[in-house]
Amino acid sequence: MAKNPKQMTWLYNENNCIACRGCESGCKQEFDLPVGIRRRRVIIQESGKYPSPQVRYLSVSCNHCEEPSCLKACPVGAYTKEDEFGVVLHDKKKCIGCKRCMAACPYGAPQFNENEKKVDKCDFCIHRLKAGLPPACVRTCMGYALSNGKMLDVEAGNAFPDPVFKTTVQDRLPHFADPKLTIPSIRFVEAKYLKK
Repeated sequence: MAKNPKQMTWLYNENNCIACRGCESGCKQEFDLPVGIRRRRVIIQESGKYPSPQVRYLSVSCNHCEEPSCLKACPVGAYTKEDEFGVVLHDKKKCIGCKRCMAACPYGAPQFNENEKKVDKCDFCIHRLKAGLPPACVRTCMGYALSNGKMLDVEAGNAFPDPVFKTTVQDRLPHFADPKLTIPSIRFVEAKYLKK
């Protein structure tokens, strides 16, 4: 349970993702990001062998952790965790491009912008949150695999009217770093179609 009752979280429903990368595109367009910088990205995981191969899709970005390792690793205080939504913000004016945050983050969220020689990362579209709008990645997810809401509502199953979100949420999927490391603000609905 999040310490901040207003903590915003991602909810990723693996059942609905088709790896269209609409979330990636929406983010890149919203911020006019250069080639090579992906604040949100879709990871394709393949496992199993013929005749039973399995493919999983995972949409990932900064998880706006309760205990962000990037914030602790930054030597110049370029990271802050704001109170209104619990978003981890990065100040490019302070950033010296040392990449310590990149090494510290277990989720690979901070990206190095070669043009600016500074780090870049997701800010949960805080400008959109303040306007009462969903983040660009959520807005462009055609399968409704990606959503956002307050952590308390998501964990209680009250964040969304769609019955699919009444499903039990969990704090990790296979190959996702141990949540105890930073307490990430993301919850998952695991795919039902995968064979256990």
